[in-house]
Amino acid sequence: MLHSIVEYYADNEGYRCGYCKSPNTNFSHGMWAHSMTVADYQDLIDRGWRRSGKYCYKPTMDMTCCPMYTIRCRALEFKASKSQKKVLKRFNKYLAGQSECDKQPRDSSRKMSTCSSETDMLESFGEGAEQFVESTQEPQDININNIVKADDECCSEMQKVPESSQKLEKKQDICQQKEVKKGDGPDPAKAPHKKAKQMRRERTLEKLKEKGIDITTLNNTNKNKEKQVEDFINELPNDVKLKLEVKLVRTAPASPEWQATKKETFEVYFKYQTVIHNDKPEKCTNSKFLDFLVQSPLLEEHSETGPPCGYGSFHQQYWLDGKLIAVGVIDILPKCVSSVYFFYDPKYTNLTLGTYGALREIAFTRHLHSLCPELQYYYMGYYIHSCTKMRYKGNFYPSDLLCPETYKWFPLKDCIPKLEVTPYSRLDPDLDSVDYNYPKEAEKNYIPLLVKGVIISYKTYKRKNNKGIEFEEKMVQYSELVGAKSAKRLILVSS
Repeated sequence: MLHSIVEYYADNEGYRCGYCKSPNTNFSHGMWAHSMTVADYQDLIDRGWRRSGKYCYKPTMDMTCCPMYTIRCRALEFKASKSQKKVLKRFNKYLAGQSECDKQPRDSSRKMSTCSSETDMLESFGEGAEQFVESTQEPQDININNIVKADDECCSEMQKVPESSQKLEKKQDICQQKEVKKGDGPDPAKAPHKKAKQMRRERTLEKLKEKGIDITTLNNTNKNKEKQVEDFINELPNDVKLKLEVKLVRTAPASPEWQATKKETFEVYFKYQTVIHNDKPEKCTNSKFLDFLVQSPLLEEHSETGPPCGYGSFHQQYWLDGKLIAVGVIDILPKCVSSVYFFYDPKYTNLTLGTYGALREIAFTRHLHSLCPELQYYYMGYYIHSCTKMRYKGNFYPSDLLCPETYKWFPLKDCIPKLEVTPYSRLDPDLDSVDYNYPKEAEKNYIPLLVKGVIISYKTYKRKNNKGIEFEEKMVQYSELVGAKSAKRLILVSS
């Protein structure tokens, strides 16, 4: 049977904040995990914990300068925004060999921000970006909506009139407006004004009628159907110039695939940290890279109802024509895919790989859900509303935030008004709601302790050892932070 073995650090000292850069204002509790089951880690992140390598930490929300709220995206309900679709389209154009994709994004003011304390900052573009024309269906499947869109392109020239006629029509409109007194509203004698899109649709139908096509048989099933992330990913033409391959390799324990690619992976990481984050080369050593993004306490687990790859820690490698250009560090857990970090070759910054990688990971979460129905969320780490640069995670809609007091999930859109008032907030609107995983006094006695290689209960340990009030307070604090459920299962190392 697999067991989680941890060491808890009760100190709550202040450290320099990685977001607002204030000294001694970042408070958190820490725990070193020698080993951990994926079920135990799932319970911990649902109480606000996260891991960096084998070190797990939980921010002290009501003390830290920039409160960090656990955020998850409801992957099954996710809808890509216009800017996110634009990222997918641009990447596909790049694979197709279109030279315009080699240029930097047009809006140079929207530069990517980075923060060494969190996952790679995902780039995003304004919601005012132009809408993309959907790809047409096969010729035998006539879709009236696609025909209308194609007709839009040629109608603009047909609708042009001489400048003199435009001026005359403008004067006539002004005269008509003067005839209608203020407050009278539109002239009831005239037919309602039709929208340009409706007029183009009617013209298209008339043209089809003239050609003898029965418009009642046209396929309108996709009239209101939005393209999903997977549709954009899979819509590549057959004659692509560049081939993209996304490989999933297990890192803990190290798989042969990881061992064969560790050199290339570290090189991409080194470039990313020194160029994007401006880290000094001496801080980006191979050993620190392994401790940060390769070592993991999560145990490899397989089950009949789990994904074929199993649960645990992985790297998703993005290979472009045989060259590694990006890596997504993820944990596959019973209920979610948890993003740990994302880094890429700075040479490809123009492809907005941070956003592209997140969208691919959402699609991957959906794929795993089709195999494991319980796995349906994409965890993005922490959402820091008080740090403007960290609000980008809210662009992945719909998302939920974890209440730091009751540990229940609430829609991000409902939480933002509260966070606008104060950085730290109880997100649960029900004042009578409580933390149902809060340990009772009797439950704390059954915390398993590892003492000199033997597992005993805390109750038994207290009877044999007098550690004093300080040790008892530490045990109480530990059980409250991890929750009653985890406190009974995690084996706590005691000196």
